[in-house]
Amino acid sequence: MFDFWNNYVALNYFYILSFSIIFIYRSSNVVKVGTLMKSSIEVDNLKKSYDKTRFRDRVAMLFGAKRTREKVVALDGVSFKVRKGEVFGVLGPNGAGKTTIVKILTTVLIPDSGEAKVLGYDVIKESLEVRKRIGVLPEDSRRGFGWRLTAFENLLFYAYAYLLPNPKERVKEVLKLVELEEEHWDKWYQRLSQGMKQKLALARALLPNPSVVFLDEPTKGLDIMFVAKFREMVRNKFGDEDRTIFLSTHDLRLVEGTCDRVAIINKGKIVAIKPVSELKNLVPNSIRNSYVLEVDSKSTDRLNDLVLKLKELDIEWYQVDNHKLEFLVKDGSLEVANEVLKMAINNGILVHSFHKKEIDIEEVIMRILRGGKNAS
Repeated sequence: MFDFWNNYVALNYFYILSFSIIFIYRSSNVVKVGTLMKSSIEVDNLKKSYDKTRFRDRVAMLFGAKRTREKVVALDGVSFKVRKGEVFGVLGPNGAGKTTIVKILTTVLIPDSGEAKVLGYDVIKESLEVRKRIGVLPEDSRRGFGWRLTAFENLLFYAYAYLLPNPKERVKEVLKLVELEEEHWDKWYQRLSQGMKQKLALARALLPNPSVVFLDEPTKGLDIMFVAKFREMVRNKFGDEDRTIFLSTHDLRLVEGTCDRVAIINKGKIVAIKPVSELKNLVPNSIRNSYVLEVDSKSTDRLNDLVLKLKELDIEWYQVDNHKLEFLVKDGSLEVANEVLKMAINNGILVHSFHKKEIDIEEVIMRILRGGKNAS
């Protein structure tokens, strides 16, 4: 039984490898024009919907029965450009269309309409040229790995498929880059931990030294120590300052710490495209000019007395939440904010902390999504 399974796996890998070599060889003489482009990725009015009609209803319609087709719109006229050498992030809730964009740009999915180009190549008409120049870490990163092959053997297979010079050395190089310990290189894929599998998938994406790297939920399963290192890798574009990184993730700290610009997508539409710093400016003054006074639990009763005296100052808005007072100062005046602190101390309130409210990137994005504010 095991011999049959191993032969079956080997035969499938042989076919994949053969066709990969043929496709790469046939297109090897095409001049690479992507390096002359200012934009690595161009997306124009992409639309994509999925047919969610139940199977039994589809069968009934074949026999003339009247049924309503159920369609889910994944992308509704999405347009954007990603500059060469940019780290571009896409954020949005589940089902917003992030993974659909990645699948279209990596030639896995065909859009209903619209146009998309990667390094100047059309993702539909010139899909082979696109595949030669990109690296992909998909959301389901386990696909494409042989479970009874070692970590090293899996990458070596792809190195041969890419016709890389010195394939073994390149495999060693990327495994060290993603910090997969050498003691795990000879382990079967199925015996690797989730974090190790994710590192191996990242190594596969970097293996051909691509001009554009697509990362879909790249930190999933990674340990905390490596996530910090991974942020640094993304910021450095994995050692190539001209490399473009397309990042689709829920990890807001990763986006805030690495991305040059961020696109926020909701219900298949782009809501905003801004640098992270400018996204924070979309937050109203009621948040940006707010201060927070936290008091000791013993002083909670006196906090209500302090609120009554706030009317004497230039306070536009305030709210009390248990042992915390949050208030808005007109024009963000630090002098008025300090007056509130002095009044609290003079009233015998034990102050635990006093600070200007930090603008959290998660709060910014949630406010934009709820408000549906358009920006570009």
